[in-house]
Amino acid sequence: MATFLIRDFADPRGYKEMTPSMGLPRVPKGYESIGVFQNGESYVPWGITQKNLVVYARVGEHAGFRTGFGQHALRPYDTAVSQQRRRLAESELGALVLSWPHFTNTAVSQVSKGVHTYLTKQLFTNQDKTRNAVYKEIGHYFYTGGGTGFGRISEAKRDAMRPQDVWVGIIDALQRGRLEQQLAIHDAVGRKLLPILGGDKQIAEYNAWGPLVREGWFDDKAKRGRMDSPAQIAKAVKPTNTPGIAPLNTSQTSNMQPPAQSRTRGVDQYLRDPNRTREPNADAYYDDADLRNTLFGAGISGTTGTLLQAARAFGGILNGDLLKQYVLAIVGYLVGGGMHSYHESMAIASRVGLPYNPGAYMPSLPVSFIYSPQFGDWRDRYYDVVVLGATHWRFNAGIVPSHLNKNLK
Repeated sequence: MATFLIRDFADPRGYKEMTPSMGLPRVPKGYESIGVFQNGESYVPWGITQKNLVVYARVGEHAGFRTGFGQHALRPYDTAVSQQRRRLAESELGALVLSWPHFTNTAVSQVSKGVHTYLTKQLFTNQDKTRNAVYKEIGHYFYTGGGTGFGRISEAKRDAMRPQDVWVGIIDALQRGRLEQQLAIHDAVGRKLLPILGGDKQIAEYNAWGPLVREGWFDDKAKRGRMDSPAQIAKAVKPTNTPGIAPLNTSQTSNMQPPAQSRTRGVDQYLRDPNRTREPNADAYYDDADLRNTLFGAGISGTTGTLLQAARAFGGILNGDLLKQYVLAIVGYLVGGGMHSYHESMAIASRVGLPYNPGAYMPSLPVSFIYSPQFGDWRDRYYDVVVLGATHWRFNAGIVPSHLNKNLK
């Protein structure tokens, strides 16, 4: 059972420990039954200790703040703390998915087998065309010549290899590779090879979700709402093993398993552009993100969309727990890889039917993860984010809604 810190001014620390058997109570105020009134009991994040532990306060007692002194000093749980906690929680979630592939293995294997079947059928139909297409169109993503793309097979230079060697390496990774390698292959085959190698059924399935998950403004730099970071402009963004989207060089990531590959993270390359060009659907997306104080990583995730298209085309994944599994795999790949925040992926996944309440996490997760001890530990340590995340409107930064923002062109 998890121990929570609860505001208590009678204690010199400013809080006491509580170990409830069923987690922090969340009982609404009102009539439980005819004539039986329940005063209600629920808690919200209120402060944070010097060791970055959250102190909760009972609703109705959460107004006001006392900082404490010395080793018992507390900081208010505010906008900045909320985002820091989200960043760490999402980083750890991504790291867990990468470290424990059995959470997503059923769905990922189904898509990988479909991609393998598709490629081998194309090979039997036209061996030279298929191998050459794999080599020319996607080989450089996996044999990078020193590049640090996440999901690469090797940093060997593709041009120094034979087409058949690139083919064998990709097929082998598709069957036995790490999660990030398999998803990188799913994405590359769907985006780059389907239009060249054909396949009426797969193309039809791939395109069915296209209008939902890949709008034109995603690729319009002015409308997308992101700009190069100063480090990116200076070409100073370096590969890192920092897990997920956590801040670089932070000791708070020491309990997370770093990814198998160092990589250049999207969150280090981009910043939010406060002067983006107005676009109705982009306005709606950013207003939704701001309302719940979710994170900007690199902007709305087009890669989530193309991966979902690949899951449908090659794995027949449309809904249910398999969809949740595959989306969690995407979270491992993109959030664990440091390319996007959770909301940036979920905003896309929700368009094809994945349950998602902005700022919340649990409705979107598969049973393979929810019934694991890793989930229980993650949920309890980040209760403020995982369970109460959708209430974080209380901590939004007060950003002007898009329809009132005069900086938008």
